[in-house]
Amino acid sequence: MEYLAHFDRKRNQKQRLSTHLHTVSKYCELAVPPTVSFPHLSISEVRAISRLLGLLHDIGKYTDAFQLYLTNGVESKMKNHAHISAFYTHAFTHRMLADGLAQADKHAWSFIAYLCTRLHHGNLTLKGLFKEEMMWAILHKQSSHLMEKSLEVYRDLDLNEWVDFEFFHSCPAVQQLQKEKRLFVSMPEFIAGGRLRKEYWYFALLYFFSVLIDSDKLDSGALFRSQITAIPSDVIPAYLLKKHPSRRKIDINDRRERARRQMLSVIEHLSEQQLRNECIYAITAPTGIGKTLASLQCALRLQERLREVYGYTPRIITAIPFVNIIEQTASDYEQVLNPHGKLLVHHRLTNLFPETASASTDRCEEASVEQRLLEVESWEADVILTTFVQLFQSLLTGNNRLLKKVNKLAGSIVILDEVQSLPERYMPLIGVILRKMGEYYGTRFILMTATQPKILQLGDRMMNEGYIEPVSLLPNCDEYFKEMKRTKFVPLLEEKINNEQFIELFMSYRNEGQSTVIVVNTIKRSIDLFRSLKKAQEDGRIPEDSELYYLSTNIVPMQRRQVIQTVKERLDLGKPVILVSTQTIEAGVDLDFDIGFRDLAPLTSLVQAAGRVNREGKKGELFPVYIIEFEKDNQYVYDIYHMNRTRNLLENIVEEPMYPELVDQYYTLLMNEASFEESERLWHQGIIGLDFDVLEQFELIQQYGEIVDVFVEWDERATDLADIYERVRQGEWPGDQLCALFQSNTFQDSTEPSSLYEKKAVLQQLTSQMSQYMVQVRVKKFLKNRSFPFQDRNGVVSDWFWVPRNQIEEYYHVETGFMDETGGAFIY
Repeated sequence: MEYLAHFDRKRNQKQRLSTHLHTVSKYCELAVPPTVSFPHLSISEVRAISRLLGLLHDIGKYTDAFQLYLTNGVESKMKNHAHISAFYTHAFTHRMLADGLAQADKHAWSFIAYLCTRLHHGNLTLKGLFKEEMMWAILHKQSSHLMEKSLEVYRDLDLNEWVDFEFFHSCPAVQQLQKEKRLFVSMPEFIAGGRLRKEYWYFALLYFFSVLIDSDKLDSGALFRSQITAIPSDVIPAYLLKKHPSRRKIDINDRRERARRQMLSVIEHLSEQQLRNECIYAITAPTGIGKTLASLQCALRLQERLREVYGYTPRIITAIPFVNIIEQTASDYEQVLNPHGKLLVHHRLTNLFPETASASTDRCEEASVEQRLLEVESWEADVILTTFVQLFQSLLTGNNRLLKKVNKLAGSIVILDEVQSLPERYMPLIGVILRKMGEYYGTRFILMTATQPKILQLGDRMMNEGYIEPVSLLPNCDEYFKEMKRTKFVPLLEEKINNEQFIELFMSYRNEGQSTVIVVNTIKRSIDLFRSLKKAQEDGRIPEDSELYYLSTNIVPMQRRQVIQTVKERLDLGKPVILVSTQTIEAGVDLDFDIGFRDLAPLTSLVQAAGRVNREGKKGELFPVYIIEFEKDNQYVYDIYHMNRTRNLLENIVEEPMYPELVDQYYTLLMNEASFEESERLWHQGIIGLDFDVLEQFELIQQYGEIVDVFVEWDERATDLADIYERVRQGEWPGDQLCALFQSNTFQDSTEPSSLYEKKAVLQQLTSQMSQYMVQVRVKKFLKNRSFPFQDRNGVVSDWFWVPRNQIEEYYHVETGFMDETGGAFIY
């Protein structure tokens, strides 16, 4: 009998079960870098468990019930295969582990393997695993049936490499394990809350589960598990010369160049022992010193050195805090890496078929949309550029789809850019996670910021462990801060002010012709202030040549990009600009103003805002960033103790060389005063307690109340996207339009989707593109001017709301974005 793993009846495409299992097993083994290390297990045992997971995860498909379901669509409860397969995995793992291992630990590791197999089609959980009596009856029937087929299965899978037939014939031991209360049925309680309770079960479970589901999906999607390409670290200086051809050679006395060379020197002088033991590195340097490219070159050189020590090539992953700043970094990375390696960009607005053609996108024309989506979500590339949300939400969840990529973090080099942007309530938790990922996965981290927060100190304190300094890649960073005299904080905090008072203050402190950035804490304030400045300009109080611009998340992402580009072009030409913005400008946006005004916020936000003033230091010295306080605005966004802490540190003018000392004082006060109950709860209950329901409460970007997405049909492209989305949802398949939209020949001559997964992938890509025209609105502010349900457009049911193209002026202001019935903003 021919046993199949997959069968596409429409295309008459088959995959033999033994082929699938052996391929997934091979992929699982290839996924394990030599840096992975768990208690009780050697690296060979980690690889062996991984191989077993791949080899046995679908062994339950050998039942006649599953084969009939696959080939003829015959439904039966007996067709379910994951659970019975898990018993095989448990038995094989238990037999494979060293005899010297304590019995309880041996059963615990076997149970981890059991869980990975049993749940590989769903999400991770330890709750309610053995409550259904009917479940056991089905398992007994499946067990008896497979034991009758044992010789046939043994030969088809060629299992003599692993076990003798006598042992295999005794599998799966369903009856025995059903009776084994202490070491099997009660194992969830023992590892989550009993004497076996340790944090490493969480990291092991996530890792092995990710290895299995990632390998399984790659093979099922006809993708190979790729080997990482080593990229020479000297691509960075070559790119810099190409980017600035007029220089002809790199000036070694340039501040950026000196910093870059010093960072590389630290990596060069690391001993082999340090390379093996040190997992966390830090780059603390002022804004505008070229950290983006310097950190990438450091990662590439560290990659080279780790390859010399371990004999494998680490993947490089860069995570940044916000989607709105990812495009510039992606552009730099793309030009640096082409044609040496493959770059993959992954965030909620990812374009599966990017327009640029390079080594990182050559395969777009060949890959189907399902394959491209799988490739992106699985992080199958040499270099990954992603967001904090994608990274940390995937580490604190039981969600199957998000966990696919977790195994790619093992042995990788992860650059965390602007780490001060992480929410303070989660800093201890993330500090511990970084430590444990280094310990168990061998992940190397490069933490990068101008205001190095005490994430590791907070994590070590939560674990009651002594603080271990990371390796500083710029140990003389103080010298660079002392050299920097670009800006100064000028506190104007004697009293809280309103818009009219600000206009007077603005007119007093801004010289005519100066480009100015004004950063406030709420969207409502930003809109009101922008209008007040417009009125002042109409009244002749502000010269007409000072162009006014507005930036916040109240305007759609596509428009935000246009505003940033327009403002940058004017600034580069030396034309005066006045930009009113919310915090969305504070990280990674490469704009350079003459002066700034910042509503009172945590000190690190003030430093980031200052990074948009005199950014290159070419305008002169000590350009002012005025710190003001608009009424009660900061209370809507920040905890009051953050404000008090910052206010107390800003009693006098502070010049840029003093920023590091001020930041250190800020975080010292934070460690002594702030409450970190949320981090402690997630760590003890969620991670050590293996409660994935608790972990679902982790929310890196905090939502203040329920929100809805509103699609603004802004232009012709938005209309085309919505039309195609509706057609696909209604069962049509506009192949020509999809080809044109995605700039790919994938859909040429295609009159229908090849599978439900292809349709799902296309809809996801369309949604991603449509998100460029969406704003998020708080429900409680969604009052009388409520826009239309998207369903009103053409009957396609959706959770979105919709602003029709011919009614934009009623709901969406061309400059300031979404309006409520008073013409204000929906959200803070």
